Amino acid sequence: MTGIAPPDVKNIQGLIMRGYTHPYSCHLLYSFTNPSVKTSPDTKTFFKTLYPKVQSAEDWGPKKPKMMLNIGLTFSGIQALNVFKDPTAINNFPPEFQAGPWSQDSQISLGDAGDARSDPSLWWFRNFNNEDLHCVVHVYGLTQSNLDKLVSVVTKAAETCGLRELFALKDKKSRLTQPQLPNDEIHFGYRDGISEPALDWDQGASNETQEDLNNFLIGYDLDNSLIQPGPSNVPPDEATSFARDGCYNAFRILYQDVAAFNTLLAQQAPQVAAIIGGTQEQAQEWIAAKLCGRWRNGSPLMLSPDKPDPATQDAEDFGYVEADDPNPNKDVESGFKCPFSAHTRVANPRDQDLNAPDVTNFPPRIARRGMPYGPPLKSTKDDSVDRGLIGIFLCGSLSQQFEKIYSWMNSNDFSSVFPSYPSPQDALLGNRNTQDGQVETSFFIPMPDNPNGITFNLSDLIVTRGTAYCLLPSLASLRQIAGL
Repeated sequence: MTGIAPPDVKNIQGLIMRGYTHPYSCHLLYSFTNPSVKTSPDTKTFFKTLYPKVQSAEDWGPKKPKMMLNIGLTFSGIQALNVFKDPTAINNFPPEFQAGPWSQDSQISLGDAGDARSDPSLWWFRNFNNEDLHCVVHVYGLTQSNLDKLVSVVTKAAETCGLRELFALKDKKSRLTQPQLPNDEIHFGYRDGISEPALDWDQGASNETQEDLNNFLIGYDLDNSLIQPGPSNVPPDEATSFARDGCYNAFRILYQDVAAFNTLLAQQAPQVAAIIGGTQEQAQEWIAAKLCGRWRNGSPLMLSPDKPDPATQDAEDFGYVEADDPNPNKDVESGFKCPFSAHTRVANPRDQDLNAPDVTNFPPRIARRGMPYGPPLKSTKDDSVDRGLIGIFLCGSLSQQFEKIYSWMNSNDFSSVFPSYPSPQDALLGNRNTQDGQVETSFFIPMPDNPNGITFNLSDLIVTRGTAYCLLPSLASLRQIAGL
């Protein structure tokens, strides 16, 4: 294979290549149709106003930008913009991007359909139709004042240009803003932003580099590549050129039932404390670690099985198969440290044995840029306030990466370490949708001195509030939309 030229970081939206650590963010949703105005929205002026604030992947040096933004477009949004001279070119985008995450095919993996609280018909609290969402503007600031200033620029431009702002929360007026939680935590108390794939962006002559590019960027050499981002027509058509240097984003709003999570820890602590010893508080932390696969400070159980350790809280170099273990069934031995259905083990099984056909394209990787929304809750009593996770899941192929990992979380049938039927689920993100009777809602923690281990039932800890499949276009494509 010939060498692949490194991507032009000046042409790629920064959110794709780097995890921002700005403590303040707001995520604004827009539609390019607005029944309340007589004329069509002036999208060209809107994008022209925002373009100077778009952050590229170029190194920003020793000082972070005080404020910056990135922009995503849904398939219906690209349709509404009429950016292609050939109207048939848009049909060359991947089928799952065109159909949307609420489609029957995508829901086979995502598992929201039919759920009493997560069904796509209930998304966004029914404030708008799924197809109405055309654009997501991700705004970041180093201070609240920085954030407010740039949000004001975006909202003023949208109002002046006639765009319709959409609201994802129940009160129909609150925006998706990031609260100040301690130590980069999410609402279940875990430190976030740790596990990210190591990417080789700069070189251009290896198969590994090719996979890195195709896992997260569109428009590069697909020869012998396991991931096939599209559109990829040869010779390139308008859609292929428009998508080049872009990335797909599964933008997902997940309500976290913190009261139910805290109740689960409190209820199971007495039986756990009786087995492992220690205080009720220590037992709760132990359970939380087993559910996640990491202690709440970030230490992976495979490296720190007994207690959290600051020395391992950022560790990524570990696996689930213990090479020096004399036991021939090594995966069982690793389960004594990290349960098989722990969230991080399901989402990234690393060196764990996989069943065919999953082994043919292992490992599917995604880059995640998550941040919480809503105020914190420490109680076991539900206060009826909406809070959760704004999930930004970045990938080159929504079906081969994001949807595959989600299917694993909803049905742990991808590895020989799991029982064949019924399939267990991801301890934290499983949808508990048991209408078909094929999933197991209990959670099993193997114990080396007890063949029965510890088992308890899991409640529905996550509710999907909405999902959109977006393209994060290149800066060249954003200039095209803006007429620059």
